[in-house]
Amino acid sequence: MKKAFTMIELIFVIVALGILAMVALPRLASSKEDAEITRVRAEIAAIRSAIQTNRGAKLLAQNGKGYPEKLDEKTIEEITNGTKLSKKYWSVNETGNQLTVTIAGNTTTFTYDKTKGSLTCKKTAPNQSSDPLCRKIED
Repeated sequence: MKKAFTMIELIFVIVALGILAMVALPRLASSKEDAEITRVRAEIAAIRSAIQTNRGAKLLAQNGKGYPEKLDEKTIEEITNGTKLSKKYWSVNETGNQLTVTIAGNTTTFTYDKTKGSLTCKKTAPNQSSDPLCRKIED
């Protein structure tokens, strides 16, 4: 007699796999968002560091005040030694003073101040904390 699985055993296995998938998928989805936020954090840190390094190099070379006039894609690539922002997450406005990031349908804007060399999240209102995505990236 040939040994094989019965239909009931197969149904139990399929149900068990379905239950495991229902438990695992939401956790994997949040892990993906966490990974995207981590990537954006690293990119922001690299840009901020490059702005300061660029300024220091220009001051040492006595080649101007140092902070880049704008942060467009070309300038970011130059000051970070070739780092390109992912088009999947980032967009840069034409004037080069705002970087917009979108993660999992949530969007926030970083504003570049060329006088201070700072890159900060856009505030929702003058006396309020920044938006939720900004808090996730900055924390």
